[in-house]
Amino acid sequence: MKTGTPAGSFKVLSDGDLQRIHAAALSLLSNPGVRSESDLILDLFKRAGAPVDRAGRTIRVPAEMVEAALKTAPRSFILHGRQPGQDLLVESGRVYYGLGGTSEPYFWDCQLGRPRRPAKADMVDVTRVGQALSHVDFVMALCSSGDVPGDQVFIHDYDAIFRNTDKPVVFSVLGRHSTATILEMAAAACGGESEMRRRPWGMAMVSCVSPLVVTRLQEGILDALELGVPIRYGAGPMMGGTSPASVAGIVAQSMAETLFGLVMVQLLKPGAPFVFAPNTNVMDMATGQCTYSSPEQTLGKAAVAQLGRFYGLPTWATAGGVESKLPDCEAAAQAMLGMLLNSLAGITFNQSMGTLASGLCGSVEMAVICDELAHMVKRVLAGFAVTDDTLALDVVREVGQGGQFLTHSHTLEHFRQEMFFPALFRRQSIDQWLERGARPIVDVAHQRVQAILEQARPVPLPGGAGERLEQIVESYGKSA
Repeated sequence: MKTGTPAGSFKVLSDGDLQRIHAAALSLLSNPGVRSESDLILDLFKRAGAPVDRAGRTIRVPAEMVEAALKTAPRSFILHGRQPGQDLLVESGRVYYGLGGTSEPYFWDCQLGRPRRPAKADMVDVTRVGQALSHVDFVMALCSSGDVPGDQVFIHDYDAIFRNTDKPVVFSVLGRHSTATILEMAAAACGGESEMRRRPWGMAMVSCVSPLVVTRLQEGILDALELGVPIRYGAGPMMGGTSPASVAGIVAQSMAETLFGLVMVQLLKPGAPFVFAPNTNVMDMATGQCTYSSPEQTLGKAAVAQLGRFYGLPTWATAGGVESKLPDCEAAAQAMLGMLLNSLAGITFNQSMGTLASGLCGSVEMAVICDELAHMVKRVLAGFAVTDDTLALDVVREVGQGGQFLTHSHTLEHFRQEMFFPALFRRQSIDQWLERGARPIVDVAHQRVQAILEQARPVPLPGGAGERLEQIVESYGKSA
């Protein structure tokens, strides 16, 4: 089992700020409350004693319901992979990185030098790359199966994913029918429903509508909880568009929307694993585009990390995803800003490695670059020890003025632990770089992708699982 890298030193809120934002979120839940387009959710909160206005379809959540949900939500749980070696220990302050996000309509074709519509074969390839990358801890969709009918894309995406990774998989909840189908597929790939219940593979990603609306799409939570699957619940407001045009305002609103999800999940199944995922997207006022890596968005995510520790809950945010349309220096700068500051702040799950164009395009080359960035960030988070041995005063005295440390035994004993060794980025002289083709880093990343895919194969499934997946996909296509 992976235990993640401890983090959480970067803070943007005082203790007073935390209390004030928490109070603001509770105030919004009470007034105006949340509008529900789902009768099931209205009934759930009515039975629990919340004030429900059926005519206005409004739920007002009292503060005591939030406090009760915070008490039953676990502070720690295991997010299972299909194999125990891929399990993640989940708790506030540990950091993990994930490939992709939701199904993305474009795929960056490095050989063409432009984006194109993806096919299911691309979904297979991106998943196999995610499976091979050492610093990808969980897997999501990095493109989509664009060569199948539109109402079946999501199911084909996860058919490709379940066959080609055994890392934890995160899937979107988009109503009960598709959620039940995805869960049936996951169970088949695990070896059956009993095994899925024993070790629930993956996590369900649920998002509400900002500002302050839930729909029937969230009802798929019931099916996920029935099998014991952890819930990642979040809101996706855009600052200046679907939330106030201030960092404090979007944080408070997003917190209220996500606390509503926490209460809902704990009412349905007290003690269910829950990941806290308020989002702090920003609408660019010049273009209307959603940003993925603006400084104000990064500040908001740092606030989310602090509030997660305040509640004792694991957190979630985008990190490696960028606004750049191709895997270039702009993309790398934006990815490093999000990944480094998110990690220093202590966001538990950092998604979107390899995502370009604000979530519209996936790139395996960018995923490989983000894998190297995660490698660097983990070394920063690890810090360094200050001991008599690492201070090495006796070694300095022994070497003396004008000496050298290269051949000293202390160097041999410590350099592998203390020094970072890049896997992708190359430390070459200009002459060496020229001699080896003077390739830009995206070409180096593409070569790495090709090397992975030449060796990659489907992850072995239990007996009969492949045939069962085929049956589920075919049946869904007939009912769609």
